Amino acid sequence: MRIELTNIDKTFTGAGRKVRVLEGVSLEVESGSRTAITGPSGSGKTTLLGIMAGLEAPSSGRVRLGQTELTSCTEEERAGFRARHVGFVFQTFHLLPAFSALDNVQVPLELLPRDRRPAPREIRARALELLARVGLSHRTSHLPHELSGGEQQRVAVARAFAARPRILFSDEPTGNLDRESGVRVVEALESLNAETGTTLVTVTHDLELAARSERVVRLRGGRLEPETS
Repeated sequence: MRIELTNIDKTFTGAGRKVRVLEGVSLEVESGSRTAITGPSGSGKTTLLGIMAGLEAPSSGRVRLGQTELTSCTEEERAGFRARHVGFVFQTFHLLPAFSALDNVQVPLELLPRDRRPAPREIRARALELLARVGLSHRTSHLPHELSGGEQQRVAVARAFAARPRILFSDEPTGNLDRESGVRVVEALESLNAETGTTLVTVTHDLELAARSERVVRLRGGRLEPETS
């Protein structure tokens, strides 16, 4: 699914003053591509990701995902769109602590509307397949606290792809991991992106990992820097 941002501004008001976080951001992300958004702390990366995903509204500008203009949708409509088409991976893993790795990956499929929900046998097969794709076939019955940080994040990646989202947003997915674990998580994202055609947008401060993406865009002071070939 294609992403199109047009003249995005975002201003927060607090303590009697206004802070402009994003200014005139326009960006197009092609369907099925892998894009990394980088920039120093406070440059507006996470805010931009949230606006792209429809988690928050811009102060002005347009956000279009596929044929849907999110900025003209109600909050309920945006939530419904995310449920149908969008996946997320965050820096903190957000796994359900009392659920096994397999159960965690099955949850998004079990929460699908009845008319889109696979049969229980298909849900289990899909979850097992995804855990195998991220190298965790041997850890399916383990609880999150029995897994390393890198393993937990790979479970989160498998879970994010479970419902076959058309767009996946990841926010600092390797931020809590060592280098080796971070590389394995990025490899899992790359592999599933290639297999599913899901559009992948990742916010990261790690320039080495960002360079693995097909495209790197940089934010500084709330503005996009010119791209270099």
